[in-house]
Amino acid sequence: MTDHRAWLASAGLDRASTIDEAREIVAGLRGRPVDVVDAPLGEGVSGLWLSRPDAETIVVSPQAALSAHHRRHIIAHELVHILDACADPSAPAPGPQWRNRYEDPVEHRAELLASELMMSIEATGGVGHRLAGMERYR
Repeated sequence: MTDHRAWLASAGLDRASTIDEAREIVAGLRGRPVDVVDAPLGEGVSGLWLSRPDAETIVVSPQAALSAHHRRHIIAHELVHILDACADPSAPAPGPQWRNRYEDPVEHRAELLASELMMSIEATGGVGHRLAGMERYR
């Protein structure tokens, strides 16, 4: 098991069969709801996380989410940031980052873990979900 898979398993995310299940697991760990909303964010920004005392909000740019799969990946990326905040509550939420720039190791790690989470979801999401995931690679 890679470190990424171990990290997902330690958070319970290896049991998620959908991105919504992953979001509910993270909400439970965070102790407040994690909402997802669509809103324009400007050029180069596909998603961001807003932390409030009573809830977490993941904002996804409809212009950036080119497919349902890409939208779920953006959500997974932001869920990783929220989980990191659960591990270190004193750490500030990351500011806006562009996903195509990996100079920031925090963003690079979030992208790797989001990819691992998406692969885990596709592996556990049932036959129809797995077949739809496999279709993207044809």
